[in-house]
Amino acid sequence: QSAPTGQNPFLKGHNANRHLSGEELENNIGGLPVTESRLREMFNMYDTDGSGYLSREEVRKLYEEFDNFGVTYSDREIDAIIAKYAIGVNDGKVDFEEFCCIVLSIAQR
Repeated sequence: QSAPTGQNPFLKGHNANRHLSGEELENNIGGLPVTESRLREMFNMYDTDGSGYLSREEVRKLYEEFDNFGVTYSDREIDAIIAKYAIGVNDGKVDFEEFCCIVLSIAQR
């Protein structure tokens, strides 16, 4: 989005040499979202059936697009990822909070 005429399109950042754009504030250096609104937007994109949860196949698609390095994940591997990030009882699906943990783990690589 462009700034209104006469206004700076950048937000003041901690770097004295330049300001950070809104896009830079909402995404990490790898382009992954880091704000709740961007994470929610991404979650909704992968929640193709609108259930409020990501199924095994939806999690697989997330990993194939962001973290596969050419590797195809088996059902067992995807189930292990879901279990690893389960908050409370592992119900075999990923809610928004668990999704945020997964995305954070991908961003840290």
